[in-house]
Order: sequence, then C-alpha cells, then structure tokens
Amino acid sequence: MATILVVEDDVVTCRFMRLCLERDGFDVVEAHTGGEAVSALAQGSGVDVVVTDYRLPGVTGLDLVSVATRMDPNIPCIMVTGSTELDVAVRAMASGAIGYLVKPFTGEALRVVVARAMERRRLAEEAMRLRLVVPLLERFTMLLADVVEARDVETHAHCRRLVAISDRLAETLGVSAEDRKNIRLGACLHDIGKIAVPDAVLRKPEALAADEWEVVRRHPELGASLMDGIEQWREARAIVRHHHERFDGTGYPSRLAGRMIPHGARIVAVADAVDVMTTGRRYAPARSPEEVVEELRIHRTTQFDPEVVDAFLSLVGCDPAMDSAMRSLDGAAVVSGSLVG
Repeated sequence: MATILVVEDDVVTCRFMRLCLERDGFDVVEAHTGGEAVSALAQGSGVDVVVTDYRLPGVTGLDLVSVATRMDPNIPCIMVTGSTELDVAVRAMASGAIGYLVKPFTGEALRVVVARAMERRRLAEEAMRLRLVVPLLERFTMLLADVVEARDVETHAHCRRLVAISDRLAETLGVSAEDRKNIRLGACLHDIGKIAVPDAVLRKPEALAADEWEVVRRHPELGASLMDGIEQWREARAIVRHHHERFDGTGYPSRLAGRMIPHGARIVAVADAVDVMTTGRRYAPARSPEEVVEELRIHRTTQFDPEVVDAFLSLVGCDPAMDSAMRSLDGAAVVSGSLVG
C-alpha cells in the first residue's frame, strides 16, 4: 500500500485530501507544519509521495520540497497553492516538485496528480533497479554460458569471443548503446538451450542421426523459453530464438527471412559462423582465413545479411578491436591479419 504524506495547516483542507486519498486505497500521514513533515520523512515511514501546501507555519512548501528531495532523490512532491501566479509554479518545479494544484481543487484533480506522481516514483525506482541489476545480469549470464560451454571442451571460450565480435559488428553498424547491450546478452546466451541436449548428442564425434539433429535444432526455442518472464531480456530472447534463421528464409525455427529476422540475430549469426569456421569443431576442421572470407561471400544474401557480412569484411585484418575480439583467451591468434579479400 502506497503512503502519501499530506502537509497542510488548514484542518478542513487536510481532512478533504485525506478522505479522497484513503478512498483510493492510499495510506495517509498528516503533518501540519514543516517540522512535523520533516520528522515524518526522517522516521522512515515509507512515504511514496509528498503533497504539501505552499504556505506553512515558519517555512514554505518550497523549503520542504528541497529537504524531501535531499532525503530521497526519487520522492515525487506536489505543491498546493492558493496563488495563480506563474512564478509560484515555476519556483515549485525548480525546487524539485513534479506537479502542483491550485486551490480550490476537486478530488478528481488530486487523484490525477497523485497517480502521475506514483507513476513517476515507479519509473524512478525501476531505473535505479536496472542500474544496479544489469551489470550483475551481464556477469551472471557469462557465467551461465560458461557452464553450458564447459560440457564441450571444443567450444570453450566461444561465447566470450562471440560477445566481443558481435558487439564490434553492432558498433560498426551504428547500433545504439542500449541495443548493443541486448546484442551482447543475446550473443552470450545464444546456445543456452543446449543445456537440454544430451551429452551423448552434444559430444558425438561423427555425423548426427536425423532424430539427434532434430534434438539439436530445438535448442533455440528451448533457450528462448528459459528466458520467458524476464521483460528486460525480451530483445535478447529474440536473438536466442532466431540466431539460426537464414536471410533467404530457409533457416529455423521460424523460417523468417530478410529484415523479418531481428537485427541482433542477424549480427550474431555472422559472428557465430565466423568463430566456428576459424576455430573448427570435431565435425569440421578449422578453415583458413581465405576460406572463411570466401564462405561469407558465397552465402552473402542467402544465409547471411549482406550488410553484416560487409561490415565484418571491412573490419577484419585492419581493425584492432575486431582482431582482439577474435583472439582466444590464452592470447593465441584465432584469425590473422591476413583475413581480407
């Protein structure tokens, strides 16, 4: 239950605001002076919104708003005034208030401005939570990806290279900082669905049987389902689900084509293919730099987004950041500077 601190020296007005707010389900704490209001805030009573009169005994509402926002920078304050002069509203906003009411006002007007203040409070708290949680999520997802890769020695460090390559491609393509975060997360967790693939299938040295191949092909959908319910992962979840789509529409699981494939998934698809080709797998030996370039050019517009392929070819061999991204963790070069056309 949200708590509203009502600061008003007029008993009738204070009672009116209390009744209106309690009718809407709020808890109301009353204060009739600035001192009482500061005491209520200092006692940690969990105040979510402050509604204060402009004229109070000994202080002004402006003073109280300044004190309240110093004590809690996220607390929304509403100024109540009997003056219609614009300068009062301007000074109220300058002091930290997010809205104001002019007496006399209706109960509906009070409800609207408090509802807006509550939404402001919710958004501020969500922003703070994300600033604290996102760095932890990035570290957690990398550890989670490492757990999956630990089941297969040949793919060790693949995730970390993939994150770095994808991020450099996204930066080159002009992707925003926020979208690059989602791409890094999607790249990190792209194969998380393989946690449901049996070891016997994952480590099989020879070609997979048809039924085993079907199990492997399900990993993008399984991975995306593991990320359901986390709204902040919505964009990354799309990357996990669609990183095996093909630009010509013959990929899986949804047979999306062209720009219907999420941009992040198109970027990760190229980065994934490059790392797999250059490092090799038990079922396919590592390819030379020239072979990798040729493969990308052959499948440009069929398997891969041509724009992403062109971005990669413009960087590799002449961009220190990309060269660094394509190095293994022990410092051995995975792709040499000769990887050019």
